[in-house]
Amino acid sequence: MTNRMEKTKNKKQITNRGFTLIETLVAVLILVTAIAGPLTIASKGLQTALVAKDQTTAYYLAQDAVEFVRFARDTNRLQGNNWLVGSGSGSTNLAGCVSGSGAIKCQFDSLANYPLNPASCPGGLCDPMNYDATNHYFNYNTNNQRSIFTRAVAITTPVGGSNTEASLVVTVSWSDLPGLTHTITVRENLFDWQ
Repeated sequence: MTNRMEKTKNKKQITNRGFTLIETLVAVLILVTAIAGPLTIASKGLQTALVAKDQTTAYYLAQDAVEFVRFARDTNRLQGNNWLVGSGSGSTNLAGCVSGSGAIKCQFDSLANYPLNPASCPGGLCDPMNYDATNHYFNYNTNNQRSIFTRAVAITTPVGGSNTEASLVVTVSWSDLPGLTHTITVRENLFDWQ
């Protein structure tokens, strides 16, 4: 009888010792998984939001260039000049952007004093734009902070043998922190409307 009591007493002592090492490791693994999952989702969400912000900025920079080219075309025509290669005072000469193949690329600051003549990008590589943090706009003023965005404008004419139609392609590219390069391209056909 004493033997039985001792065995029962020993069994109670063994089972009341607590968790085993394996049980503890499994519990820690479950806890780490429960914490790491939401943190990973939050991190990916933040990264996606930053890329979306840059995409929106790039799209607006491309649309700004399209609007400027339309403005230059309209101003040139209203002054009685060639629609793309204005030659009179107050006209914008877009010749630095125009080619038969679209190989020539140019850049311009749409907020600079008008009229302006776009600068050709040597070798098709345009300079990165700068950001004016005081006034919150992009330009090519070297006194401002360099941004991650590069904008290139190319005008191809004639289109389909018509000298009254031109194809406008604006490409904005940027690299984000992991070094991935992104590009937004806006295309539009312009017409000599007079």
